Amino acid sequence: MTTGVLSLLVIGIAFTGNERIAVKWLSSVDYKSDCDFIVLLPAGPIPNPTMLTRIVVASREFKKNPQAKIIISLVADPPLESSSIWEIRDELILRGVVKENIFLEIKARNTAEHAKYVKETRLIDPIKHSFLIVTSPLHMRRSVMAFKAVGFSHIYGTTGLKAPPKENLGWGQFFRYDIWNALHTEIGIMREIVAIIYYKVTGKA
Repeated sequence: MTTGVLSLLVIGIAFTGNERIAVKWLSSVDYKSDCDFIVLLPAGPIPNPTMLTRIVVASREFKKNPQAKIIISLVADPPLESSSIWEIRDELILRGVVKENIFLEIKARNTAEHAKYVKETRLIDPIKHSFLIVTSPLHMRRSVMAFKAVGFSHIYGTTGLKAPPKENLGWGQFFRYDIWNALHTEIGIMREIVAIIYYKVTGKA
């Protein structure tokens, strides 16, 4: 009975579009365009749509602030030239980022470790410098919380995403696309809320 009630609740939220309230909360953090460092967090190997979106956003932020340095944080084994982090680096260079401004942090495997190992790099001062995190909307709040938890003083974030224009895809668009997209988003929301609770309980946020 409990499972049935929860399932109906999830489907009902998908029909009403109220999942957007949670998305707005998870993605709403302070933004600053002239940070000293842009921290690009991973979303798996490329090519994949999520990681490529983050790369595009990071390159756009660099063009706004070409004095910034970009830190890519993602675990990698040698040789680096055949790793995912190197492919991400190459994609940034392809989009106009100066390669001398790109730095690699190759130990982190999760959000808490991204914060921990970026802080340990000799390149940065977590108190003095300012940092702009580039990640996905649902992941933004937890990322900022994790960086603040390890001592970063000036931490901001951006997804760089705008609401897509409405397109007429014909009759039944709501049933063919909108509901399923909402259900997929709800899964991500539940994952992030559980992760935030876990980070709070364990002192990682």
